Amino acid sequence: MRTTMTRSGRAAAVALGTLLLAGCGGGTQPGTSAAAPSAPATFSSPSSSPSPSSSSSGAFGKEAVRADLDAAVAAAGFPEGTQTGVPTPDASSDRPTTDKERARDQVVARMAACGPAWSSSDPPTSRDEEPGKERRQFHAVLAGLVERGWKETRPAEEVPLGERGSMVTAAYQKQGWTLYAHHTDMGLLHMATITATEDACTSQFTDEELALLED
Repeated sequence: MRTTMTRSGRAAAVALGTLLLAGCGGGTQPGTSAAAPSAPATFSSPSSSPSPSSSSSGAFGKEAVRADLDAAVAAAGFPEGTQTGVPTPDASSDRPTTDKERARDQVVARMAACGPAWSSSDPPTSRDEEPGKERRQFHAVLAGLVERGWKETRPAEEVPLGERGSMVTAAYQKQGWTLYAHHTDMGLLHMATITATEDACTSQFTDEELALLED
C-alpha cells in the first residue's frame, strides 16, 4: 500500500538526518560531493534505489535543488566544511545484526537517492562562541530558500527536547520537491540539517518500509 507524501517526506528527513548526524565530522565545501570524507557518511547515490521521475533530469531536478541549497547556505555565511550531496551509509561503520536492522539500512540507502541533503558539520570546539550565531544563520538559509521560490508549508517552530535543549523545524515545497529543515541546540551541539526529497521518488516506498524508519 502506498503512503501519503507527508509521511514519506518526514520519513526521508529522519533517514537522511540520521546519516548526516553520523557524518557530521568531515564535510565538503558547498556545491561539492565528498569523494572520501573522514566521517562515516559519504555523499553518492546508492546503486539500488527508487527510480527518480523524469523531473530529475529536467528543468528542476536534483542538481537544481542542490544549487538552491548551496546558494542559500553560502549567502547565510556558513563556513567551509559544511556538507552537501546525497549521504549513504559507509560499509565500515557498525553493521546491523538483525534482519530488521539490515532491512532498515537498505531502505535508508534507497531513500538517500531521492534528493540532496546538507548539514552544518563544524565540531562544537571549533565554532564561534557568539551565542545564537548558527541559529541566525540557519534562519538566513530558510529565508534564502524562500527567495529562490520555496514555499513554506510548515512555519519554523521550536520544539523542546526535555532538559537537553530544543529543535527548530520547518518545511517547504517547490515544483514536486519537499524540504525539511532542522536546527538542534543540545549543550555544546548546535547543528543544522536540511533534506530535500523528490515527491515522486519518496512515494515509491510502502507503508511497511517507512515504518522501519519510524521505529
